[in-house]
Amino acid sequence: MRFLFAAVVLFAGCAEQYRGVVSLSPRAGITADDYDEVLNRWTRRDRVYDRLRSVLFVDATFHSPEFRVAFLARHREVYGRGSEEARRLALTETEEGVEEGLEFFISAWTPQVHDNDMSDADSIWRVTLEGQGGVRVDGTVRRVKTSANVRVIYPYVTDFARTYAVRFPRTSATGEPLITVATDQFVLRLTSAIGEARMTWRLREN
Repeated sequence: MRFLFAAVVLFAGCAEQYRGVVSLSPRAGITADDYDEVLNRWTRRDRVYDRLRSVLFVDATFHSPEFRVAFLARHREVYGRGSEEARRLALTETEEGVEEGLEFFISAWTPQVHDNDMSDADSIWRVTLEGQGGVRVDGTVRRVKTSANVRVIYPYVTDFARTYAVRFPRTSATGEPLITVATDQFVLRLTSAIGEARMTWRLREN
C-alpha cells in the first residue's frame, strides 16, 4: 500500500512531457520567466513496469546550453552551503570542465530502496548514452544530495526519489563523437535485469 501511495504521489507531480524537437543552440532573449518552459523542453521521463508492478520511475534533464542560460536567468541566486548542483550549472559552456562532457540530472524512484543504487560501483543499473550512428558510451554517476536548492531547480523531484548527476564523454573510446550537427536524436538508457528506461531527445539542425 505504501508503494502504491508513493506511485500516486509521483504521478500527481508530473507535468505533461515535452515531445517536440529541440536545438543545441540556445535561442536569444531567454529570461527568468522562460525557465519552466526550458526545463520541460530538456526533461524526459519514463515509467517502467513488470506487468502491474512498478519497477522504475525516472526523470532526466539534459544540461544543454539553453538550459544553463535559463538556469542563470532564474536561479542565479541559488548558492550557499550544500548548493553544489547550482554552482555546477552556473558554469557556461566555455568554462573549464563543462565542454569535456555531456551532463544529465536524474531523479529516480524504485519500490525497493536497495535497487536505487545507480552511483554504487556494483549497481544493478547500467547508465548509457546513445548518440550519432548508434554510438553508445557509459556514464559516470554521482549521487546528489536532494537539498532544498535541488528541489527548486528540478521541481519534479519527490520525497521518494534519489537524485544523481551523470556525465558522459563527448566521444566514444574510439574517438567517434556522440553528438554532431548531423545527429537527429540521442537516447539515455538505464538498463538492469529488472527493466530498462529509455528517454529520447530529438534534435533539429542548429
